[in-house]
Amino acid sequence: MNRELDSEVAFRSVTAADLRRFTAEASVAAGVAPAHVPYLVEGLVEATLRGIDAHGVYRLPHYLRGFREGFLNAAPRVTTVRSKGAITVLDGDNGLGVVVGQLAMERAADLASECGIGMVAVRNSNHSGMLAAHVLVAARRGMIGHFLSNAPALMAPSGGSRAILSNGPLAWAVPRASHEPIVLDMACSAAARSKIRLAAREGRRIPKGWAVGDDGEPTTDPRLALSGALLPFGGHKGYGLTVINEILSGALPGARLPLEMSTAFLAEDATTLDSWGAGHLALALEIEAFGERASFDRQVEALVDSLRSAGRDGNEILPPGEPESRTRVTRLGAGVPLSERVLDDLRQLAEELGVPPVDEAA
Repeated sequence: MNRELDSEVAFRSVTAADLRRFTAEASVAAGVAPAHVPYLVEGLVEATLRGIDAHGVYRLPHYLRGFREGFLNAAPRVTTVRSKGAITVLDGDNGLGVVVGQLAMERAADLASECGIGMVAVRNSNHSGMLAAHVLVAARRGMIGHFLSNAPALMAPSGGSRAILSNGPLAWAVPRASHEPIVLDMACSAAARSKIRLAAREGRRIPKGWAVGDDGEPTTDPRLALSGALLPFGGHKGYGLTVINEILSGALPGARLPLEMSTAFLAEDATTLDSWGAGHLALALEIEAFGERASFDRQVEALVDSLRSAGRDGNEILPPGEPESRTRVTRLGAGVPLSERVLDDLRQLAEELGVPPVDEAA
């Protein structure tokens, strides 16, 4: 790839409605089970609306080619492996984690409705996309949601130079009485690998401290980073959290561990998601099981108010998730910006599947 880094990236605007239409039609054409199409649309389009572009519709071609080429199951039968009390273990049947994860959180919320708490572990799944999509399933039902996932080896441990761990993605969502939920969606790496892949696709450099090249040296070249390893945030702190994540989302449900998963999709020129056998852990908490809901709501709002009052020099302090919620409102009104390179990928996908392409907004 000879493209010069930091070249100017051109963006075009599309409507959220047309993006949803295209994602749904392309998914159907690729063989996605009709009942699962809304979950895929929700996971990808909502990620793009919230500004999590590297987990948004940019991923659609990779996922749908994975279905068409037989690496992933487009119509998985998610089954119960075992169940005890408020705990269930599911087999994702080699489905896409974007879908399977939301199904797992729905099951966890059902269990929480009965028991006050619900925990669902998943094996035999794949890339889970934006984790906010999964925890928001619980928040929309008035519950606290927590979600963990694992992935192929792409991050070095603190003090290491070779990829051993996934980047330890995790998310929480806390419902609020009259506002958008508080949402924490993060990975334990300094940055998501998908951001580095998108930077390479668009010819942009990455900040120092995100990754090392295959020589173990820090780099700002995303292409060198893609052949090397991510770095944990906070050194040993991010590393430690990731180890626990691997145990809870991988070892506990009996999923594959990072070094056991295929790394083909991690290559810069990869165009297809292959099978990982990844694991997830979904947790739902019914707030009323702990006490009066009105009291909980008052305390959450008091906490948020105290955060907002802590700003100095005109800085606005926002609770986690509010920047993404604001981005969503902006993009719903003004249109969704997609780079020309991402639009080209979607146009190519439309041609492959024989569906109308995404239209640029007037």
